[in-house]
Amino acid sequence: MAHEVDPNSCERTPEAIRAALQRRPDWLRAFEQDWLSAAADFDRSALDAVTDKWFPFACACATPGYLDEVEQAVKRMTEGDTEGMVFRDTDGNAYDADNRPIDASRPG
Repeated sequence: MAHEVDPNSCERTPEAIRAALQRRPDWLRAFEQDWLSAAADFDRSALDAVTDKWFPFACACATPGYLDEVEQAVKRMTEGDTEGMVFRDTDGNAYDADNRPIDASRPG
């Protein structure tokens, strides 16, 4: 992917996370449910845990172009169009959609 999530694109506050998650209403509903559950118990550590859990999602929403690119890749894969896509394992090794190793540094 050309875009990477910018960890500075969103503040680590419940208000900023809520605002960023407007981009994904399903994530926003889940965040609010988690937040209300933690708030009901008046548990500061649980509220902090909710903030920590949802902060990366908020940054993904707030990083310009990131979710658009992810959604386009998912759409292509759902439609079976994986031509030219490169997938990497945790070690950075490149594979095609059929899980065949490829040399990602070679030209197209």
